[in-house]
Amino acid sequence: MNILKKTVSVLLGACMLFAMTSCSKIEQNYKKAGAEWAIEAYKELPAEFNEDTCNQFWVGGDVYEFPMKAEEFFDNGWEIIDVYQEEVNADYLLDPESVYELGLKKNLGPTALTMIFNSSDEPKAVSECMVIYVAFMWNDEVLLPGGALLSTKYKTLDEAMAAFNDDMTEFDSEKHIYGYEFEAEDWEFTCSVRLSFEEAPNGVKVRAVKFYAVDAELLDKK
Repeated sequence: MNILKKTVSVLLGACMLFAMTSCSKIEQNYKKAGAEWAIEAYKELPAEFNEDTCNQFWVGGDVYEFPMKAEEFFDNGWEIIDVYQEEVNADYLLDPESVYELGLKKNLGPTALTMIFNSSDEPKAVSECMVIYVAFMWNDEVLLPGGALLSTKYKTLDEAMAAFNDDMTEFDSEKHIYGYEFEAEDWEFTCSVRLSFEEAPNGVKVRAVKFYAVDAELLDKK
């Protein structure tokens, strides 16, 4: 019995040490990137965020699972920035089977460019429509799959891609656009994430990340 207890204690100790080491490495990466905000944000993430999170991201204090209804942004304090029509709001009716480009902002913090899709055959309020595209730029405070950051500098392109997903696909080598695809529950299309990488002094950075819930070419976005 004593041997069993000692064995269990050793295993628990090893697991705790591994977790602390892993966490410390992540925090060190955040500190190097000058992203102190990310340390606390990472601690608040649900455990499943780091298991299979290809369709999840953290921004403005909340975790979102893509694709989703626009109301999830509005419920968390995001407001519409619309340069096309001032009357557009969460209750604005979109035409049947139409797509609308919508800028969103939360207080003085992050901004996001989105596309809202009314897939029904009747007018529907913006809040009830699906977000089929969302983009964040390099200076946005966003935690991406695996806890990766837009602003982090990596030594090589391979290292940068590995921080997001182990199975990256090349979409446009000239523009340094890579990403991966995934299937979302209760959604008929194949979703994808596309990352734009750019060269930085002695390394590589991620300039932007874009989530697509339909074929990217249909939205004429790359």
